[in-house]
Amino acid sequence: MDSLLARNVTCSRVLGGETERLDAVTLGFEPASLHLVFGGPGSGRNLLLRLLGLLERPDSGEIVITGESTRDWTDAQCAAFRSRYFGFVFEAPLLLPSFNVAENIATPFFKLTEATPEQAREETHRVLHHVGMSEYAESAIEALPLWAQQRVALARALVIRPQAVFVENIDSLARDGELISLLELLAVTRRSLGCCIVATAAARDLVHFANRAVEMAAGRVVRDWRPGGLLS
Repeated sequence: MDSLLARNVTCSRVLGGETERLDAVTLGFEPASLHLVFGGPGSGRNLLLRLLGLLERPDSGEIVITGESTRDWTDAQCAAFRSRYFGFVFEAPLLLPSFNVAENIATPFFKLTEATPEQAREETHRVLHHVGMSEYAESAIEALPLWAQQRVALARALVIRPQAVFVENIDSLARDGELISLLELLAVTRRSLGCCIVATAAARDLVHFANRAVEMAAGRVVRDWRPGGLLS
């Protein structure tokens, strides 16, 4: 069963000064897979990501999670589910500059899960090791380059052991070897955690790193295929 399903979704929103829309889109996303959704400006790729992540509600149609429609969920229900079962890595890391790396991960985890301080520390060290940032646990956020801040944001997304992780504009998060390293990390993550990973990108250059690729244009799916990912 698909862990996430956008069923006949139509929506229009202004995101980052650009109008994005979806036109009767139906797409399912299964667990333990890395899905890359790409397209140019106005394609609808990031609007789809926000709808799947329950950050927006469709104008019509529905988002279905493991067989359950979210159509009648309240805003509070969406927020509670999103914070407990979804992880997000946005183009802007959205980290707290007054907290160090470990605190940026441990504090929201502690609040969300009611874990003990010891459990929060253990899980924080686990995900920092997973993303290759253990040595930066006590570092100030502002002392880190952007690529490292994105790794911390990914660790924060993974600390709750989410059902799904959403990565916005992955080709803007890192460059060259850093980007390949990030894609390799996501491939390891979807295998080890069994979570559904949905990443968006502007260009198709990265499709061979994904289990599944979806090309969008003007709010519609123009191609949906399985490239036989290099990291499958």
